[in-house]
Amino acid sequence: MKKTSSRLTSAIAISIIAFMTFLTGCEYEFIEPEYIPPPPDVVSFTTDIMPIFNTSCNMSGCHAAGAFEPDLSPANAYASLQNGYINTTDPASSLIYTSMATGSMKSFTTPADASLVLGWIQKGALNN
Repeated sequence: MKKTSSRLTSAIAISIIAFMTFLTGCEYEFIEPEYIPPPPDVVSFTTDIMPIFNTSCNMSGCHAAGAFEPDLSPANAYASLQNGYINTTDPASSLIYTSMATGSMKSFTTPADASLVLGWIQKGALNN
């Protein structure tokens, strides 16, 4: 009887330790989503969008004149984007936006940059 009682006590102790380890081992870390401000009422291609391209796209030469399409150099960016990279009917499906927001260019831009480009397209993608 003493052996059975000792085994039962050991089993209970191990169960309690395992349960406590389980409770203290679980940790939930809440990650606050990045605040992305809405685009301003007027988004200027020259003063708002080109600086994004100059910092994130042209700087490395990837989308500079003579490199990968689209050519996002200051002299050619607007015309180059008009060749299938912008969809003013469905702005969220625009290739320039989807590349920045979820595609291959996501690691080179910020969510705020992608949001600003989307806002520019939603407002008509003007050459202003």
